[in-house]
Amino acid sequence: MSPLPGRPRPVCRGTADLKKLAAPAPGRLRSTAVDSFVPTLALFALVISAAAAALRYLPRAAFWVSALLALAFPFLSDTSDWDTWFDWAKRYSVVIPVFILATIRYRPDHPASRVFARWMPWVLIVNILEGAALDLLGPSPVNGACLAAVALLVPWRFTWDEPSRHLGFRDPLWQVATLSALTRLYVLNPQFENVVACAIVVLWLTSLACLLERDSQGYTTWRGYTLYVLVLQDSIFPSFSERLYPAWLLPENRARLAGTTWGDAWLVLNVLLVAAVVLLRVRAWRAARTTAAAVSRA
Repeated sequence: MSPLPGRPRPVCRGTADLKKLAAPAPGRLRSTAVDSFVPTLALFALVISAAAAALRYLPRAAFWVSALLALAFPFLSDTSDWDTWFDWAKRYSVVIPVFILATIRYRPDHPASRVFARWMPWVLIVNILEGAALDLLGPSPVNGACLAAVALLVPWRFTWDEPSRHLGFRDPLWQVATLSALTRLYVLNPQFENVVACAIVVLWLTSLACLLERDSQGYTTWRGYTLYVLVLQDSIFPSFSERLYPAWLLPENRARLAGTTWGDAWLVLNVLLVAAVVLLRVRAWRAARTTAAAVSRA
């Protein structure tokens, strides 16, 4: 799932000279920004982890919380800069699917949950394709193609694991390829502004949670819940996002990585990871066909 592009940083015009006089020395400003950024980001990661873990390990509470917040969301949120239908749709494209995911995990045997479960792969596919479109039409078409590929490599049917109550699929290499391509999208695409640091944190927390559980089956659950908490924070407490948006994270500063040796190497890595996922899927498909043919002959 792709987080919403950030809110633009407000600019106060007509006071440039006054700001220059009042501004601290560049070195001191950089030090202050880093000193406040690191503990604030750590606090954010801690809160996100705790909230996502509560939603994951308390299915009944997750169902009721997500149901109530789906109704109260527009009343609790700061909608002052939600100027178009897309601003609403982007947020509800996370809020509603998470409610559906919570419903499936709470009552997996309910007829409605079975219907919802058939559509969950397409929710993940569409969310990744949203990010792919930003790069395909933006600064990195090759990375956009990588994201489109991992989106199309999502299985069209998820499996249900009863002990963990995870609805998803197991493919650690796919998860690594998606992690790398999405991280590059967030870092280099100028559409992501004040939420860029938060978006990267929730993305890596998803993979860390799967690593700690030693099971990539939980990717959909952890990705949904961590992204959900981020959307709630950015919508209800948008001022907090500004604390995680120092000057060195501005799009023009992040864009300096593009075209460098590191930036190009990162792109090559993403291409190789996606190619490896495709190769393993083809091998698995051939093995399944061989096995099916052997069984039919027997």
